Amino acid sequence: MFLRNACSLALVALAVAACDKSAVAGRANVADAAIGDGGADAADARAGWALDAAADDDTVIPPTSSDELTGRAKHLLEAIVEGNADLAQDIVFPRDAYISTHEGLDAAARWEKKVSAAFKKQIARLHKKKAMDRAQFVALELGHSVTQSTPGHHDWKKALWRVRGSRLAYVVDGKPYTISISEMVAWHGAWYVTKIR
Repeated sequence: MFLRNACSLALVALAVAACDKSAVAGRANVADAAIGDGGADAADARAGWALDAAADDDTVIPPTSSDELTGRAKHLLEAIVEGNADLAQDIVFPRDAYISTHEGLDAAARWEKKVSAAFKKQIARLHKKKAMDRAQFVALELGHSVTQSTPGHHDWKKALWRVRGSRLAYVVDGKPYTISISEMVAWHGAWYVTKIR
């Protein structure tokens, strides 16, 4: 009886996970369609599906590769090529997530300074790299050392998965290059950039 119940629960969990994955993919396609059409709400389309990307269970390590993550990584390279950080807001650790996972009254101001402003500065810096206008996306390679943040350490009030040493791979005229991503943090089943450098 116990084994049968355990198997039933496992099947339900798999079904829910499959639904979440298809919902994420659907939102990614809608966002990309809005962007591809040059709609006025392109930035909103990118950001709108990202925050609720998957289940709220942050105890599970998100996949290290997925179509959803690849799509957002392409937006990151596009932002660097264009010198416009707004094009990659869907891969930046969300403001609401930062506020809800950090202690202190000034969490919003810290997100603005440590995440958002730093991200914009790095995009502008990387945009100046030689021949970036000819860069073509290859892959986002997540780092190998996935760890869990400790609540209370650096003001985290919730344990979240973090990974360091990720790389954005691209080619220019057939020659391979990479951009180092210092830190990515998992939130609601998806990986987000907190620090490029």
